[in-house]
Amino acid sequence: MNVSVQSVPERAVSARNLANCPACGQAAAGGCVEIPDHEYALAFLARYSECADCGSLFQEPMPSLRQLAVFYPPDYHSMTHAGLLSSIRNRLRIARLRKLAPKEGAILDYGCGDGAFLVEATRGFSGRPLWGYEIADRPEKKVLADGAVTIVKGALTDLLAQLPQCGLITLNHVIEHLPDPEATVRALVDKLGVGGVFEGQTPAADSLERSVFGTRWSGYHAPRHTVVFSRAGLRRFLERCGLVAPVTQAAFNPAGLAVSLASLPHANGGRIRRSGFGWLIWLAMAGFLGPVDLLSGRPGVVNFCARKPAV
Repeated sequence: MNVSVQSVPERAVSARNLANCPACGQAAAGGCVEIPDHEYALAFLARYSECADCGSLFQEPMPSLRQLAVFYPPDYHSMTHAGLLSSIRNRLRIARLRKLAPKEGAILDYGCGDGAFLVEATRGFSGRPLWGYEIADRPEKKVLADGAVTIVKGALTDLLAQLPQCGLITLNHVIEHLPDPEATVRALVDKLGVGGVFEGQTPAADSLERSVFGTRWSGYHAPRHTVVFSRAGLRRFLERCGLVAPVTQAAFNPAGLAVSLASLPHANGGRIRRSGFGWLIWLAMAGFLGPVDLLSGRPGVVNFCARKPAV
């Protein structure tokens, strides 16, 4: 399929002075683009401003937590864990975390869903306390895997009141969903021990994939993604939150590219079903094009990592 920038243009609908960028913290002039929901066909048009300083994107106005809650349908894809692709992603993620995790301290998966990944991770982190957190209307605590995994649901304060000092905090496609990422990340960094690692995976606003697919780029994931960081913006953000030596690297995520491809037929949003033969076709195309993305120097998805310094 021949896709050009001209075929799926991303046109700014306005140009104005922006509020402070959630990524770099700078006030800058830039444009605003409207993005429909290409995955779940919600009747909502999200408006994203682009920071002229670091190139990150953010919703303006920023939705509240209550507004965000209605953007996630009951069949939202992160609540299902079956399938070969999910298993491959989990194994790759566990291998990455084993290389990064200090030998001491708890491991927190912030935005853990039902905790399925943490249960699988017990095989790679035997004897380590594994914690998970998921936002919920009321506090709840669950213990899984014969006590190896503790899941806290509720407000962030409910987690912080119970969470021990951590050696590693991981956010897998979570940081881009937060309406106030700086407040959340600073609170989590306070729970990291000296030399502790803060890491995750997120789409990159300065990607080749966004240049090609425009408003149909999966990284918008409108209206659920609140802040889509550029690589430079993400590194500056991590430093502003008290972390040092931030690094971003290209990540393997064929599902994201498959969603971009599957969005091409949508004129004003639409529905993508991540199952069946049609989805396999999009995944196969994404697998074929994936090396181009990884080798472009402008990946659609990045892994990020930074450390907490000594005081």
